[in-house]
Amino acid sequence: MKKVLRILGLGPSAVEAPPHEIGDGVEVWGIQYCWKHFTLDRAFVMDEREWIIAKNHSFDTPIDVAGDMRNAGIPIYTAKKWEDVPNTIEYPIEEIKKTFPVRYFMNSFAYMFALAIYEYFERIETYGVDFRYFTDLGGEMEYKHNWLDETHCGAFWAGVATGRGIEVVTTQRSSLMKPVFPGDPSMYGYEVSPTIQKQRENIMKERKKAELSKEENVIIYRRPPGMSQEEFMKRLQTGGLEPLTNAKAKVWEDKA
Repeated sequence: MKKVLRILGLGPSAVEAPPHEIGDGVEVWGIQYCWKHFTLDRAFVMDEREWIIAKNHSFDTPIDVAGDMRNAGIPIYTAKKWEDVPNTIEYPIEEIKKTFPVRYFMNSFAYMFALAIYEYFERIETYGVDFRYFTDLGGEMEYKHNWLDETHCGAFWAGVATGRGIEVVTTQRSSLMKPVFPGDPSMYGYEVSPTIQKQRENIMKERKKAELSKEENVIIYRRPPGMSQEEFMKRLQTGGLEPLTNAKAKVWEDKA
């Protein structure tokens, strides 16, 4: 059984990744561009080929993606093998589909997690897999429109790994397996965030009642069988119905 895998993305917490040398007993996988900044054992470029090439060519300084991948000199997993990039490996999607009865792969990290589980790693660490921006470190975050989808998917696969007995470690800045707002508690029923606590106090205050000693007479009417609701309300308003009975009722009011 393999021991430790580090999965690298390009989020701010990537700087927390420990140094790595090929053959040190730890495997490091990263997404596109990570090989420019980190020593990787494998990389993953799961985007559809035409799209990723077009996107990289649209930059102010166009990037030769295929050339970049060849120069990386490491195995690079792709959805389909790139024939002009000898070091690409077609991702074993059929084996993964047979192993996991789900079709929930919203990003490259999902494929990386699935393959790591398939290959029996004992510990998965993530760095730069943040899925959110910070205005200030630890402050308010600004989500991109699709990042919640990606966060949920990443958290799902982290959960699958944990369920298989694999230790999953994330950074403080990552949103994986974290509350939406940093610092909020994650133990429902045992912990309450300041925001939720304030909401609860307002609700309880509004619903808190005090019974008054004063009683009032209440006239009770019942709609006769066969009479429509509309006709019943009309006759009730015009005084055309006999009351069924009278009753005593207590008045309730909000108490500050």
